[in-house]
Amino acid sequence: MMFDLLIKNGQIVTNNEIVHGSIGVINGKTAAIITDASSVEAKQTIDAKGLTILPGMIDVDVHMRTPGLEHKETYPTGTSAAAAGGVTTILDMPNTKPPTTTAQLLVEKIDMLKGQSVVDYGLHFQGAKDNHEELKIMDGAVSAKYFMAGHETTPTTVSDVGLLYDAFRILAERGLPACVHAEHQQLINARKKYFEHRNDWKVYSEWRNDSVCVTAVREAVSVAEETGCSLHICHVNTAKELETIRHAQDRGVHISVEIVPYHLFLTQDDCERLGAGSKVSPALKTKADQLALWDAINNESIDNILFSSEHTPHTKEDKSGTVWTATAGAPGIQETLSLLINRGVPLTRIAKLGAEHPARFFGLKQKGKIQLGYDADFVILDPNEEWQVKQEYLFTKPGWSNYEGWTLKGKPKMTIVRGTVVYENGQVIKSDHGQFVPPSR
Repeated sequence: MMFDLLIKNGQIVTNNEIVHGSIGVINGKTAAIITDASSVEAKQTIDAKGLTILPGMIDVDVHMRTPGLEHKETYPTGTSAAAAGGVTTILDMPNTKPPTTTAQLLVEKIDMLKGQSVVDYGLHFQGAKDNHEELKIMDGAVSAKYFMAGHETTPTTVSDVGLLYDAFRILAERGLPACVHAEHQQLINARKKYFEHRNDWKVYSEWRNDSVCVTAVREAVSVAEETGCSLHICHVNTAKELETIRHAQDRGVHISVEIVPYHLFLTQDDCERLGAGSKVSPALKTKADQLALWDAINNESIDNILFSSEHTPHTKEDKSGTVWTATAGAPGIQETLSLLINRGVPLTRIAKLGAEHPARFFGLKQKGKIQLGYDADFVILDPNEEWQVKQEYLFTKPGWSNYEGWTLKGKPKMTIVRGTVVYENGQVIKSDHGQFVPPSR
């Protein structure tokens, strides 16, 4: 058998084990996993001796800013950063300009992205107060995203739980999940007057605290349970949310739990050091909340956890000003995988939470595993090589990072999407290889 690509002599990571072997690829699919490749023929061979082969990461919560906000990020820059970070598929959020709130706008976005992406991409649809009929006809999105509270880039806030109920019923009938940014708008509004006299950076975290998040989660979970809608809770960040989700999962509610780096690696104690970089939504929380997130990851005490970068790029100008005027959000897609490896998260756990769980929940049935018949999406890395986060190494357009100067262990050397090398040793090799990936349900 002649393979199109043979990756030999690597440590192959699945969600259960790490095995030494080689991977044969035909027509962009994993065609063989073999222990002895000495007599195997291939059109292209990559020697992964001393390196580790992970399934390509699937980042389900990124903001590539197309259309209308390309001054913050573009598909060429953002997906180059994804590839450099070992991400082979992104799921792009819809709060653009205009937001993707109609079936026609979704079709137009799919069309405009052709030839723009280094890696494969799927799209979230934007839930709004007045687009329930569009939910019934839009086609190709992996979910409908609802911002239960607003900030600078969310013009379509839906804080009315009755509107969520109607939307979740439609989504349940269509077999599509709802994604929620779970902060409670009315509680945010009521609390602001107690904090607006302050101008320190920590005030944002104390204003939008754990009660703001868990109150919204409880509402979203209640509606999902009532309607039977699958629910993805973006950037879960407090111990109280985890407890609410755990009880709901015990009752059979289908919930996916997203955990992101800025909550795993930063707390509100970092606010003054980082300044505007610390302003993210949901806000940075306490050390106790951070420890609760790590406990859930390490002990698998909650089902269906997945990793995401929540890559929300803003320019340095966007981040200038005071705690009340700087835009909320931070880039981070290129650093996420290395942050997890550096922390010591087992590679098998990273494969499960960073690839398998995202693919399964969002219906990407050909992705998420190193397994026969699946897309040949891989990241080849040296889990022991150290690299330092510096602006000159980052592909993302804003060119800044909250992890600037951090030395991380675990460096992606090569990223492969459907059997094609798109990134190698600091260089994007194939800038237009990425394809649109609709869900299969």
